[in-house]
Amino acid sequence: MGKGYRQGMGKESLEAHELIESVTESLDEREHKRDEWNIRVALTTSILAVLAALSNLESEQKTSEAILLKNSAIFYQAKSSDQWSFYQAKKIKLHMSENQLMLEKVMRAPKVDLAKLSGLVEKYKKQAKGIRQEAKSFEEKRDELNDESEKALKHHHAFAISVVCFQVSIVLSSMAVMLRRSMLWYVSIGLGALGLVSFSNGYFLFLG
Repeated sequence: MGKGYRQGMGKESLEAHELIESVTESLDEREHKRDEWNIRVALTTSILAVLAALSNLESEQKTSEAILLKNSAIFYQAKSSDQWSFYQAKKIKLHMSENQLMLEKVMRAPKVDLAKLSGLVEKYKKQAKGIRQEAKSFEEKRDELNDESEKALKHHHAFAISVVCFQVSIVLSSMAVMLRRSMLWYVSIGLGALGLVSFSNGYFLFLG
């Protein structure tokens, strides 16, 4: 009986040992998978952080560029306004000279005086024409700079959206690790992909 009892106890001890080993291996395997998942999440979070930093940098750069272009456009608008005012002054002088010339012709003034007035009229015409062309060139430059400023703002808005997407993705990744919820990580990846599309749009504006 003692021998059979010892054999039974040995068998039970062996089974318990095998059970412990099986549970230990299962726990080790789960821990290994968890470590691999944590590494993937950490890697994803690092990539998102880099993209967020790049997006923020590009967003600020485009903002500065848009402001600089807008200021330049305002400068050319001021120059254009000055030229149009100068143009109006020349036109007034031109009309006065033309009226005086007509009056002198009616009064049969000497040819010398008429020649002087005619020369003055032609001079004012040329000056007015040149001033008008210069004013228009300033307006064209102003419009060009305004268009470039608006385009820079479109780039800025696209990058700003990508910054928001990446930052929220990073938060979701952190929550996924703390709460051990894979679904949060998947949502983070999806939002990060959306941020990547917006980031690319910041460079190429393929979404308008």
